[in-house]
Amino acid sequence: MGRTKRLAIVLGAIPSLAMALFVVSVNDVPATAVTTRGVLVARPAEVDFHTKRVGTENYKRTKITNSGTAAVLLVVTAGLPDDFGYGLLPGQTCPVFSPGEVIAAGDSCYAVVRFSPTEGFAGWQAVGSLTATATDPITSAAVDELSIPVVGEAVL
Repeated sequence: MGRTKRLAIVLGAIPSLAMALFVVSVNDVPATAVTTRGVLVARPAEVDFHTKRVGTENYKRTKITNSGTAAVLLVVTAGLPDDFGYGLLPGQTCPVFSPGEVIAAGDSCYAVVRFSPTEGFAGWQAVGSLTATATDPITSAAVDELSIPVVGEAVL
């Protein structure tokens, strides 16, 4: 074998050897987070009310879709400041109570948020979120969790 060919073989092996040094057995890595398949999609990805006048009642929604290939047990919960509302609002079709409802692959539902700005929060941008959680309906194993920001500002 010629010198050039041997050198090419050795140089070609270096990246493989370097990668081998960084490979860690799956058993050696502690499980600290749930691995998800990313099957939930929200459109729009953020519920943004922009600025709304104090004393008004405003509604916006996001469509949550199971983009996976299997049904999931879905529940959508909220962590919102005082001037927002979430739950059984007009147009709400996503399940809001645990354990949720089974949503088939490809199906969607609507999560509706109310923003009713009050004078005490004028000039303050309120930020919260909706959390869509999908689990396997048979095993209860985590499938995906999606956080959807909710934003609004009260103005006089």
